[in-house]
Amino acid sequence: MDRYVSQGGNRSDWNVAFAQNRSEEGTLLGYSLMQESVDQASYMYSDNQYLAEMSYLLGKPEEAKDFRSKADKLFDYINTCMFDTVTGFFYDIRIENKPLTNGCAGKPIVERGKGPEGWSPLFNGAATQENADAVVKVMKDTEEFNTYIPLGTAALSNPAFGPDIYWRGRVWIDQFYFGLKGMDKYGYKEDAVKMARAFFDNADGLIQDDPIRENYNPLTGEQQGAPNFSWSAAHLYMLYNDFFTSD
Repeated sequence: MDRYVSQGGNRSDWNVAFAQNRSEEGTLLGYSLMQESVDQASYMYSDNQYLAEMSYLLGKPEEAKDFRSKADKLFDYINTCMFDTVTGFFYDIRIENKPLTNGCAGKPIVERGKGPEGWSPLFNGAATQENADAVVKVMKDTEEFNTYIPLGTAALSNPAFGPDIYWRGRVWIDQFYFGLKGMDKYGYKEDAVKMARAFFDNADGLIQDDPIRENYNPLTGEQQGAPNFSWSAAHLYMLYNDFFTSD
């Protein structure tokens, strides 16, 4: 944070606001984060796509049409409101007191840097090809995400990046997998395979007899987090099947 401020940033950029949720009688029910998440919106998009397919198979065309309509609206919103054309990446949105003139709840929170949420629209098929191309360019950049072990939980340019920080740099295999699947979905399978090979080759002890770890250091490949981590094991299995076996 001190480095971020010394480079011209404001500590307030990292403040998170909450709204009170109250009943009609004024009773406080809870709080909501004043932020829209691009990963949540992306999964809502694919959820509506799946629900539309299920409705169609169940002989419910009107329900299918409704779910398709909701998915289309989310697709437009994600690509219009959550993509920053200057940095070529998707971000969460800080909700303003009133919507912007373009209908967005607010502007992308670019100042907090790039993270794996930025490729969630690719994983869910919620990005335009043009926006996906820009995101993949960032993912392949050696000054952003393409490190010794690629696709950490924060880009090198992220002001909060730290290779040993739990969710500000370490490589989590589920997020790594989501990134590669997103690249594959938009025509970048060769690049995805190259990154997958880098992971298997550089993750310390992974192809020896060491336990599978929770996460790994993006700069050194050092083992980090809990050992014998089933979450990681499951995604390694999917990585192997999706990128190292023939169709």
